[in-house]
Amino acid sequence: MRDDERDQVALLIHQSTNHWYQKNRGFEVFPGEAGDCRLFTDVYEDLDPGCCLVAVADDGGIVGSCFYHPRETHVSLGIMNVHPGAACRGVARALLDAIIKRAEGMPVRLVSSAMNLDSYSLYTKAGFTPLALYQDMQFPKPPDTGDVPGATETIRGATIDDTRQMADLEMALTGIRREKDYRYFITNQQGVWHTLVCEEGGTITGFLTAINHPASCMLGPGVCRNWQVALRLILAHHKRAPGRQPVFLVPADEAGLISRLYRLGARNLELHVSQVLGESITTTGVVMPTFMPETG
Repeated sequence: MRDDERDQVALLIHQSTNHWYQKNRGFEVFPGEAGDCRLFTDVYEDLDPGCCLVAVADDGGIVGSCFYHPRETHVSLGIMNVHPGAACRGVARALLDAIIKRAEGMPVRLVSSAMNLDSYSLYTKAGFTPLALYQDMQFPKPPDTGDVPGATETIRGATIDDTRQMADLEMALTGIRREKDYRYFITNQQGVWHTLVCEEGGTITGFLTAINHPASCMLGPGVCRNWQVALRLILAHHKRAPGRQPVFLVPADEAGLISRLYRLGARNLELHVSQVLGESITTTGVVMPTFMPETG
Protein backbone atom coordinates (compact mmCIF):
# COMPACT_ATOMS: atom_id res chain seq x y z
CA MET A 1 0.00 0.00 0.00
CA ARG A 2 1.29 3.42 -0.94
CA ASP A 3 0.73 6.29 1.45
CA ASP A 4 -1.67 7.96 -0.99
CA GLU A 5 -3.81 4.79 -1.05
CA ARG A 6 -4.85 4.88 2.62
CA ASP A 7 -8.27 6.32 1.85
CA GLN A 8 -8.91 3.66 -0.82
CA VAL A 9 -7.98 0.87 1.57
CA ALA A 10 -10.13 2.39 4.33
CA LEU A 11 -13.06 2.50 1.88
CA LEU A 12 -12.44 -1.14 0.93
CA ILE A 13 -12.41 -2.21 4.60
CA HIS A 14 -15.65 -0.32 5.20
CA GLN A 15 -17.44 -1.64 2.12
CA SER A 16 -16.38 -5.28 2.15
CA THR A 17 -16.83 -5.84 5.90
CA ASN A 18 -20.23 -4.18 5.99
CA HIS A 19 -21.31 -6.05 2.88
CA TRP A 20 -20.63 -9.46 4.46
CA TYR A 21 -22.23 -8.63 7.80
CA GLN A 22 -25.27 -6.98 6.24
CA LYS A 23 -25.81 -9.95 3.92
CA ASN A 24 -25.19 -12.67 6.51
CA ARG A 25 -25.98 -11.07 9.88
CA GLY A 26 -28.34 -8.19 9.06
CA PHE A 27 -26.22 -5.37 10.50
CA GLU A 28 -23.13 -3.30 9.74
CA VAL A 29 -19.91 -3.46 11.74
CA PHE A 30 -18.91 0.05 10.65
CA PRO A 31 -22.12 2.13 10.70
CA GLY A 32 -20.22 5.42 10.43
CA GLU A 33 -18.30 7.00 7.57
CA ALA A 34 -15.72 5.10 5.52
CA GLY A 35 -13.11 7.55 6.77
CA ASP A 36 -13.45 6.02 10.24
CA CYS A 37 -11.64 2.98 8.88
CA ARG A 38 -8.53 5.08 8.41
CA LEU A 39 -7.93 3.86 11.97
CA PHE A 40 -6.65 0.59 10.46
CA THR A 41 -4.34 2.12 7.88
CA ASP A 42 -3.00 4.76 10.27
CA VAL A 43 -2.43 2.54 13.32
CA TYR A 44 -0.92 -0.27 11.27
CA GLU A 45 1.37 2.05 9.38
CA ASP A 46 2.48 3.52 12.72
CA LEU A 47 3.26 0.05 14.05
CA ASP A 48 4.54 -1.66 10.91
CA PRO A 49 5.30 0.74 8.04
CA GLY A 50 5.00 -0.85 4.61
CA CYS A 51 3.32 -4.04 5.87
CA CYS A 52 0.06 -3.82 3.96
CA LEU A 53 -0.32 -5.65 0.66
CA VAL A 54 -2.94 -4.62 -1.88
CA ALA A 55 -4.39 -6.34 -4.95
CA VAL A 56 -4.91 -3.92 -7.82
CA ALA A 57 -7.25 -4.46 -10.78
CA ASP A 58 -6.37 -3.60 -14.38
CA ASP A 59 -8.16 -0.27 -14.04
CA GLY A 60 -6.02 0.67 -11.03
CA GLY A 61 -8.69 0.14 -8.41
CA ILE A 62 -7.79 -1.66 -5.19
CA VAL A 63 -9.82 -4.87 -4.90
CA GLY A 64 -8.05 -6.51 -1.97
CA SER A 65 -5.88 -5.67 1.02
CA CYS A 66 -4.28 -7.41 3.97
CA PHE A 67 -2.03 -6.19 6.77
CA TYR A 68 0.67 -8.26 8.41
CA HIS A 69 2.70 -7.68 11.58
CA PRO A 70 6.21 -9.11 12.03
CA ARG A 71 7.00 -9.63 15.70
CA GLU A 72 9.86 -11.17 17.69
CA THR A 73 8.25 -14.61 17.82
CA HIS A 74 5.75 -14.72 14.96
CA VAL A 75 4.02 -12.88 12.14
CA SER A 76 0.42 -11.89 12.75
CA LEU A 77 -2.13 -11.60 9.97
CA GLY A 78 -4.30 -8.50 10.24
CA ILE A 79 -7.61 -7.62 8.66
CA MET A 80 -8.17 -9.19 5.21
CA ASN A 81 -10.61 -7.57 2.77
CA VAL A 82 -11.72 -8.29 -0.78
CA HIS A 83 -14.15 -6.10 -2.73
CA PRO A 84 -17.50 -7.88 -3.19
CA GLY A 85 -17.16 -7.46 -6.95
CA ALA A 86 -13.89 -9.41 -6.91
CA ALA A 87 -15.13 -12.38 -4.89
CA CYS A 88 -14.15 -15.91 -5.98
CA ARG A 89 -11.19 -14.69 -8.04
CA GLY A 90 -8.48 -15.93 -5.68
CA VAL A 91 -7.60 -12.47 -4.42
CA ALA A 92 -7.57 -13.41 -0.72
CA ARG A 93 -5.51 -16.55 -1.31
CA ALA A 94 -2.97 -14.60 -3.37
CA LEU A 95 -2.58 -12.04 -0.57
CA LEU A 96 -2.30 -14.81 2.02
CA ASP A 97 0.33 -16.70 0.03
CA ALA A 98 2.40 -13.54 -0.36
CA ILE A 99 2.35 -12.89 3.38
CA ILE A 100 3.24 -16.51 4.21
CA LYS A 101 6.23 -16.15 1.90
CA ARG A 102 7.30 -12.94 3.67
CA ALA A 103 7.09 -14.73 7.03
CA GLU A 104 10.11 -16.82 5.97
CA GLY A 105 9.18 -19.82 8.09
CA MET A 106 8.10 -17.99 11.23
CA PRO A 107 4.71 -19.01 12.68
CA VAL A 108 1.84 -17.04 11.16
CA ARG A 109 -1.05 -16.35 13.54
CA LEU A 110 -4.54 -14.90 13.17
CA VAL A 111 -8.00 -14.68 14.70
CA SER A 112 -10.87 -15.11 12.23
CA SER A 113 -14.64 -15.40 12.39
CA ALA A 114 -15.87 -18.91 13.09
CA MET A 115 -19.19 -17.88 11.53
CA ASN A 116 -17.67 -16.98 8.14
CA LEU A 117 -16.92 -20.40 6.69
CA ASP A 118 -15.35 -18.94 3.55
CA SER A 119 -12.83 -17.14 5.75
CA TYR A 120 -12.28 -20.17 7.96
CA SER A 121 -11.77 -22.39 4.92
CA LEU A 122 -9.32 -19.95 3.34
CA TYR A 123 -6.92 -20.38 6.23
CA THR A 124 -7.37 -24.08 6.94
CA LYS A 125 -6.87 -24.89 3.26
CA ALA A 126 -3.57 -23.03 3.49
CA GLY A 127 -2.51 -25.27 6.37
CA PHE A 128 -3.53 -23.22 9.41
CA THR A 129 -4.55 -25.16 12.53
CA PRO A 130 -7.27 -23.95 14.92
CA LEU A 131 -5.97 -23.23 18.42
CA ALA A 132 -8.78 -21.77 20.52
CA LEU A 133 -12.41 -20.70 20.26
CA TYR A 134 -13.47 -17.29 21.57
CA GLN A 135 -16.85 -15.85 22.45
CA ASP A 136 -17.37 -12.22 21.44
CA MET A 137 -19.30 -10.73 24.37
CA GLN A 138 -20.82 -7.41 25.37
CA PHE A 139 -22.82 -5.96 28.25
CA PRO A 140 -26.09 -4.46 26.92
CA LYS A 141 -26.48 -2.74 30.30
CA PRO A 142 -23.75 -1.55 32.66
CA PRO A 143 -22.57 -4.49 34.80
CA ASP A 144 -22.06 -4.52 38.54
CA THR A 145 -18.42 -3.45 38.72
CA GLY A 146 -17.73 -4.61 42.28
CA ASP A 147 -14.43 -6.38 42.88
CA VAL A 148 -14.09 -10.14 42.69
CA PRO A 149 -14.45 -11.50 46.26
CA GLY A 150 -11.11 -12.27 47.87
CA ALA A 151 -8.99 -10.45 45.26
CA THR A 152 -5.80 -8.97 46.66
CA GLU A 153 -4.33 -7.39 43.54
CA THR A 154 -4.27 -3.69 42.75
CA ILE A 155 -5.59 -2.45 39.41
CA ARG A 156 -4.01 0.72 38.03
CA GLY A 157 -3.17 2.45 34.79
CA ALA A 158 -0.20 1.02 32.90
CA THR A 159 3.01 3.01 32.47
CA ILE A 160 5.90 2.75 30.03
CA ASP A 161 7.93 1.12 32.80
CA ASP A 162 5.44 -1.79 32.78
CA THR A 163 5.95 -2.81 29.16
CA ARG A 164 8.84 -5.20 29.72
CA GLN A 165 7.00 -7.07 32.48
CA MET A 166 3.81 -7.15 30.38
CA ALA A 167 5.72 -8.65 27.46
CA ASP A 168 7.44 -11.15 29.75
CA LEU A 169 4.06 -12.26 31.15
CA GLU A 170 2.64 -12.83 27.67
CA MET A 171 5.76 -14.73 26.64
CA ALA A 172 5.53 -16.97 29.70
CA LEU A 173 1.83 -17.74 29.21
CA THR A 174 1.51 -17.84 25.42
CA GLY A 175 4.98 -18.11 23.85
CA ILE A 176 4.66 -14.89 21.85
CA ARG A 177 6.17 -11.46 22.38
CA ARG A 178 5.12 -8.01 21.09
CA GLU A 179 6.49 -5.40 23.48
CA LYS A 180 6.36 -2.52 21.00
CA ASP A 181 2.57 -2.82 20.85
CA TYR A 182 2.28 -2.10 24.54
CA ARG A 183 4.57 0.88 24.26
CA TYR A 184 2.35 2.18 21.47
CA PHE A 185 -0.84 1.82 23.54
CA ILE A 186 0.60 3.48 26.63
CA THR A 187 2.19 6.34 24.69
CA ASN A 188 -1.29 6.85 23.20
CA GLN A 189 -0.51 9.58 20.71
CA GLN A 190 -3.93 9.13 19.09
CA GLY A 191 -5.79 9.51 22.39
CA VAL A 192 -7.91 6.36 21.89
CA TRP A 193 -6.14 3.76 24.06
CA HIS A 194 -6.17 2.99 27.77
CA THR A 195 -4.33 0.10 29.40
CA LEU A 196 -4.85 -1.29 32.90
CA VAL A 197 -2.60 -3.70 34.77
CA CYS A 198 -3.37 -5.94 37.72
CA GLU A 199 -0.49 -6.10 40.16
CA GLU A 200 0.28 -7.99 43.35
CA GLY A 201 3.43 -7.36 45.36
CA GLY A 202 5.08 -5.54 42.47
CA THR A 203 4.36 -8.37 40.00
CA ILE A 204 1.93 -7.88 37.12
CA THR A 205 -0.60 -10.74 37.03
CA GLY A 206 -2.59 -9.44 34.08
CA PHE A 207 -3.21 -6.52 31.76
CA LEU A 208 -5.96 -5.40 29.42
CA THR A 209 -6.07 -2.60 26.85
CA ALA A 210 -9.17 -0.75 25.64
CA ILE A 211 -9.72 1.29 22.48
CA ASN A 212 -12.50 3.82 22.03
CA HIS A 213 -12.88 4.97 18.42
CA PRO A 214 -15.83 5.15 15.96
CA ALA A 215 -14.34 2.19 14.06
CA SER A 216 -13.49 0.09 17.13
CA CYS A 217 -14.78 0.01 20.68
CA MET A 218 -13.17 -3.07 22.22
CA LEU A 219 -11.27 -4.49 25.14
CA GLY A 220 -8.01 -6.22 24.27
CA PRO A 221 -5.41 -7.35 23.84
CA GLY A 222 -5.17 -8.80 27.32
CA VAL A 223 -3.27 -11.57 29.07
CA CYS A 224 -4.02 -12.73 32.63
CA ARG A 225 -2.78 -15.50 34.92
CA ASN A 226 -6.33 -16.61 35.78
CA TRP A 227 -9.96 -15.84 35.08
CA GLN A 228 -10.44 -13.87 38.29
CA VAL A 229 -7.82 -11.33 37.17
CA ALA A 230 -9.43 -11.18 33.71
CA LEU A 231 -12.85 -10.50 35.24
CA ARG A 232 -11.51 -7.73 37.47
CA LEU A 233 -9.84 -6.01 34.51
CA ILE A 234 -12.98 -6.29 32.36
CA LEU A 235 -15.09 -4.74 35.10
CA ALA A 236 -12.49 -2.08 35.84
CA HIS A 237 -12.63 -0.87 32.24
CA HIS A 238 -16.43 -0.71 32.40
CA LYS A 239 -16.27 1.17 35.69
CA ARG A 240 -13.84 3.66 34.18
CA ALA A 241 -16.12 4.33 31.17
CA PRO A 242 -19.70 3.38 32.24
CA GLY A 243 -21.34 4.84 29.13
CA ARG A 244 -19.50 2.56 26.70
CA GLN A 245 -20.37 -0.93 25.53
CA PRO A 246 -17.07 -2.42 24.35
CA VAL A 247 -16.91 -5.84 22.74
CA PHE A 248 -14.46 -8.29 24.29
CA LEU A 249 -13.31 -11.79 23.41
CA VAL A 250 -12.98 -14.49 26.07
CA PRO A 251 -11.81 -18.09 25.64
CA ALA A 252 -14.79 -20.43 25.30
CA ASP A 253 -13.15 -22.98 27.62
CA GLU A 254 -12.90 -20.53 30.55
CA ALA A 255 -16.11 -21.77 32.17
CA GLY A 256 -15.65 -19.86 35.43
CA LEU A 257 -15.15 -16.54 33.66
CA ILE A 258 -17.99 -17.04 31.19
CA SER A 259 -20.41 -18.16 33.92
CA ARG A 260 -19.66 -15.02 35.91
CA LEU A 261 -20.03 -12.80 32.83
CA TYR A 262 -23.43 -14.36 32.07
CA ARG A 263 -24.59 -13.68 35.62
CA LEU A 264 -23.52 -10.06 35.23
CA GLY A 265 -25.64 -9.74 32.06
CA ALA A 266 -23.14 -10.25 29.24
CA ARG A 267 -24.42 -11.68 25.96
CA ASN A 268 -22.74 -13.38 23.01
CA LEU A 269 -22.38 -11.58 19.68
CA GLU A 270 -20.22 -13.89 17.57
CA LEU A 271 -17.58 -16.62 17.68
CA HIS A 272 -13.97 -16.32 16.59
CA VAL A 273 -11.18 -18.86 16.33
CA SER A 274 -7.43 -18.38 16.62
CA GLN A 275 -5.30 -20.24 14.10
CA VAL A 276 -1.62 -20.77 13.46
CA LEU A 277 0.54 -21.90 10.56
CA GLY A 278 3.63 -23.42 12.12
CA GLU A 279 4.65 -24.13 15.70
CA SER A 280 2.82 -22.92 18.79
CA ILE A 281 2.94 -23.68 22.49
CA THR A 282 0.06 -24.59 24.76
CA THR A 283 -1.38 -21.39 26.21
CA THR A 284 -1.90 -21.06 29.93
CA GLY A 285 -3.82 -18.32 31.70
CA VAL A 286 -6.49 -16.26 29.95
CA VAL A 287 -5.85 -14.64 26.57
CA MET A 288 -8.17 -11.92 25.25
CA PRO A 289 -7.43 -11.06 21.60
CA THR A 290 -8.71 -8.02 19.74
CA PHE A 291 -9.26 -6.81 16.17
CA MET A 292 -7.41 -3.55 16.73
CA PRO A 293 -4.55 -4.20 16.47
CA GLU A 294 -4.42 -7.83 15.37
CA THR A 295 -0.80 -8.43 16.31
CA GLY A 296 -1.12 -11.59 18.45
